[in-house]
Amino acid sequence: MDSNKTRFRSAEIALRFFFRVRELLHSGRAGRLLPRELPAAAKLAASSAIDDYRNIAWCMRGLSEVDLWLLSELYGPTSFGVRRRTYSQAYEAGRLEFPQFGLRLRQIAMLHERAIEIVVMHLRELGMIPAENSAGEGRTRRRLRTQEKRSIHQSAQLSQ
Repeated sequence: MDSNKTRFRSAEIALRFFFRVRELLHSGRAGRLLPRELPAAAKLAASSAIDDYRNIAWCMRGLSEVDLWLLSELYGPTSFGVRRRTYSQAYEAGRLEFPQFGLRLRQIAMLHERAIEIVVMHLRELGMIPAENSAGEGRTRRRLRTQEKRSIHQSAQLSQ
């Protein structure tokens, strides 16, 4: 692939593409994405949307079932034409989907940041996003800091 031309501007855009295509391939009824569904190898000479789809799936290898679920919650097809779901919305869904883990809002933010870092690393390796400072990375960290401040503020209010 030409090193000057990337397929996507950021990991977030690539993930939105992946989860929308996945929903289309499953006729609007895609279940939870499981680690065993991810391909073992990437197609280095990507020439079609399906190649891009497979390569993005490859970039998610190593993520846990919870990580994959969270990425689908945040970037999934219900986001067509609207803003990405918030951590709060994912937190509420996670309480129902994984009650055994007792997920907290801060954990959702931390899981997201770690999962995005892994995906970014692999997308850069394949040349699918720019090698320098992916557009979404700064927003993710800024959003995490904002969320941490809210969580601290909410904890302080609850303890009063």
